[in-house]
Parts: sequence; C-alpha cells; structure tokens
Amino acid sequence: MVLGAPALAERSLGEGRGEMMRLLLLAPAVGCLAACISVNAEVTAPDAALAAINTARMLECPAARTQAHAHTTGEPANVGVAGETLGVIPLASDPTRVVRLRRLTIAPGGAIGWHDHGAVQGMALMVSGEMVETRNSCLDRMIYRAGDVAREDADTAHSWRNESDAPAVVLTAHVLLAQ
Repeated sequence: MVLGAPALAERSLGEGRGEMMRLLLLAPAVGCLAACISVNAEVTAPDAALAAINTARMLECPAARTQAHAHTTGEPANVGVAGETLGVIPLASDPTRVVRLRRLTIAPGGAIGWHDHGAVQGMALMVSGEMVETRNSCLDRMIYRAGDVAREDADTAHSWRNESDAPAVVLTAHVLLAQ
C-alpha cells in the first residue's frame, strides 16, 4: 500500500499534527492557483460619460418662456471648437441622406457660432462640462450640463458658449445630405 503525504504525515506525527502537515503541503498549491487569478482591486470613480448617457434627458425651453424669434443672433463665430467625425452611415430609407456622429470639444470661453438647422436636423448630447445655448425660440438662455440633450429640428437656430472653466464635450447626431 502506498501512503500519500497526508496519511504518512499523520502516521509519523500522530493525530492532530497530520492536519497541520496537510495544510503545509497545500500551501504551495494554493499559492500557485492564486498566481493564476487576476484581481483588479483598483477603485475608480464612476464614469462620468456613462452617467451622462444613463441620465440623458431632453432639455426644453419652459413653455411659458417660448416665443418665436426670441433671439435672431448669438455668438458670431466658432471659437475654440475641435470636432471629430466618429462615423457616417447612409439611411436605408433614403440613400441621398446619411447620419453623422461627431464629437465636439469646446474649450473654456469657446463658442459655436449662430447657425440654423433648416437643412441639417439632429440632436446633441452633453457628455461633460457645461454649455449655454441662445435659441431663436426661447426668451432665456438655457444651460446644458452632462446628460442634457438639445433638439435641433428644422425650426432651430441657435449658438452655444462654454462659460465654464472646463472643456465641454458634446456628441451630435445629424441627418444630412450624402456627399
């Protein structure tokens, strides 16, 4: 009969000491298994972009403050704006049009000049930072923060300004003519 190490240890060390020997012999195996397991114990702050997406909501001018032609001008030009096209896909229902997704980063003090959406409609999601919008249909300037969505329909004309000390990041999705 071949005795394994635990049984041999128990026989040679007496009762009770065999358990200790078993644990000593298992320790290297446990160490080897632990080396195979990767544990990320790093604690990170919640992802602000994901929070903005999870709490996204359309920001509208209060009904009592809505008025046609409330503003006809705003910021004169784009300043401090970096834009990157993330993707363009054709509309299956209308091959003459595409949907474009862009990321805009607006520096502190930067602005998106007055423009209308007669030809290009879509939406804008504030991912981070803060922007102030002057809109043709609202008496008040509206403040957009992470998670706020701006409607940019055919009747919209507006401009934006980053009045904060931090960059603002906005995702825009627009339907436009294919090039």
